[in-house]
Amino acid sequence: MALRTGHGNGAGVPHIEVLPIDEQPHGVPAPSGGAGLLQAEPARRSNGQLADRQAATELGRRGGLARAAKASQLAALVGLGLRGAAPEVLAPFLLDANAFATSEVERLARECGGGLCPQNAAALVQQAALAMAGSRAAYAQGDTALGAKLGVEVRQNLLGARELTVREAHCRPRVQAWPQGTALRHEGEDDPKGST
Repeated sequence: MALRTGHGNGAGVPHIEVLPIDEQPHGVPAPSGGAGLLQAEPARRSNGQLADRQAATELGRRGGLARAAKASQLAALVGLGLRGAAPEVLAPFLLDANAFATSEVERLARECGGGLCPQNAAALVQQAALAMAGSRAAYAQGDTALGAKLGVEVRQNLLGARELTVREAHCRPRVQAWPQGTALRHEGEDDPKGST
């Protein structure tokens, strides 16, 4: 987001504006392999079972964290926040909007957010999806002016969601994986064993 000087009828009056795509910050891609954080594989016995109770506990903890992160992201998308029956005009377009919002949040997490899409960005994606549904409904009824206005809202919300995702990813501490048997640490923390 940027503070810009107005032009046209609003010349000289500053206003807040979403950055254009060529001024957006670079994204932080998710680590390859789909895991949110790079972590060492727990020790296993020769028969493939986990070596000890601590390894089992750690795997359970990781699974719980991954499940909770996915559930919180998806819960924000359910039904796009509409309560009760949707207006008949929008109904045919809402399933597509919900699918779009889900895939866009996942894409933002994967390509821009280092594996996570924050809730504020997910809310902007939801708003963009609703505007897209409204735009399609307006075009279907022949109201091209309203369809075009809602289309611009879709663009602005998606650009804002991307920018928020990237900025929060840059601010989030990164976790580094260490060789098996050593603890994970956040970037910038001192290594207790003195290795680099």
